[in-house]
Amino acid sequence: MGKIFLTDSPNVVLKMHDCGMGNYWFYHKDSFPMDEPLLYRELINQAANNIDIWDPYFNIKSIAEGDHLLFDSIQSNITIKILHQKGYSPQSFYFQNFWNIFKSIIPASKNVRLGMRFIDSGNISHKNGEFHDRFLIIDQLEVYLIGGSIGWHRESKGSTGIFKVQDIETANFIKSLFTEYWNFATQNEIPVKYL
Repeated sequence: MGKIFLTDSPNVVLKMHDCGMGNYWFYHKDSFPMDEPLLYRELINQAANNIDIWDPYFNIKSIAEGDHLLFDSIQSNITIKILHQKGYSPQSFYFQNFWNIFKSIIPASKNVRLGMRFIDSGNISHKNGEFHDRFLIIDQLEVYLIGGSIGWHRESKGSTGIFKVQDIETANFIKSLFTEYWNFATQNEIPVKYL
């Protein structure tokens, strides 16, 4: 008889079910109703050089609430690039707020470099650059397909999974697409620089 994923595979450390092969984890809310899934946090905390996040719904609401809260324990000397999309108004303080909120969670002593670009979903000429899937690239070596946006990986919202892309050609293809979309989004950016 085969393994029953939701019965036989709970990883109580990560608060997710594990396929046992090291390439798929699933947060089943009914299994851990009071605990948030911890794999996403674990992956970014283990990064040694680079964290590339490709997520259309990267959200920061305030210093006390937002996806930046996952970055409170990352290692020193990391470069973080975040690519997302949103409607943008030139009158907003979006860039400054984004920068200040990240500075509040990551001390300057960690020598972290941060850059952010987004596709302006309110700009009709950017419609070909819109995306929906979410990816996490760690140290340009590991590529993960992320089922739900980061907010679903920092609190107990609902069931979602993380799939590690093991095929090298597929991982390289995804990394090349991240670069293509990153290069497309130069109109709306915080250039990569030290916090």
